[in-house]
Amino acid sequence: MINIVWEDGIQQADIRSEAYPQRLCSIAKAPDCVFYRGNIACINQNHSIAVIGSRRVSESGRALAYRIGYALGTRGINVVNGLALGCDTYALYGALAAGGTCVAVMPCGLEQIVPHSNVFLAKKLLSNGGCLVSEYPPSTPVQRYRYVERDRIQSGISDGVLVIEAASDSGTMHTVRYAIRQGRSLACIDSRLVRYHSGNQWIAGQNGAYVIRETGDLDGFVTEIQQKIVYRQITLETAAWRL
Repeated sequence: MINIVWEDGIQQADIRSEAYPQRLCSIAKAPDCVFYRGNIACINQNHSIAVIGSRRVSESGRALAYRIGYALGTRGINVVNGLALGCDTYALYGALAAGGTCVAVMPCGLEQIVPHSNVFLAKKLLSNGGCLVSEYPPSTPVQRYRYVERDRIQSGISDGVLVIEAASDSGTMHTVRYAIRQGRSLACIDSRLVRYHSGNQWIAGQNGAYVIRETGDLDGFVTEIQQKIVYRQITLETAAWRL
């Protein structure tokens, strides 16, 4: 139940620690511990939405990612993703511009920043009260399969997943499928608003998925998440009372 401090400001929290992201406890194959840099408390203190999408992104997708990130940042909602190029990067910049907090999940040890071109963004994220998270100890190298493993953590620490733009064969869809299995709320940008949209079309066909066309749709998605959390809390409190 203690936190272990490594070099480079990296800390370790096991699953019994107060610092451990509470939402992760509910997923299959939850890691026994997580490693982090920065303010991991923001994950448990705030609602979180994973705003993700393809590295290959259209001009409209870049603009929408930034606007969605900004809108969530103004609402005090953590923006979560993998710090990838494309949609992830623009969503994080949008959230930070609004003064919001962000969480980036790495597929390697946290003494590394992947991609290296986003080192400045990672530093800005940390200085703004966010954190970097990984299930891998320091010095763990990047491997292709670890990107997929990391995707379950992105959805696992989030209340919902919102896809900006993605083809159906994009790596983004791994996170989407994890989100469905984990019971997370799911949303996507209307496929007519972006270029690479076959993944968006697939998501739109899923039961209960939100399709974001305008600000009001985003508000509806956020409200649904908040109501689910309140309902879950009431259910847990009722169960405890019965015991």
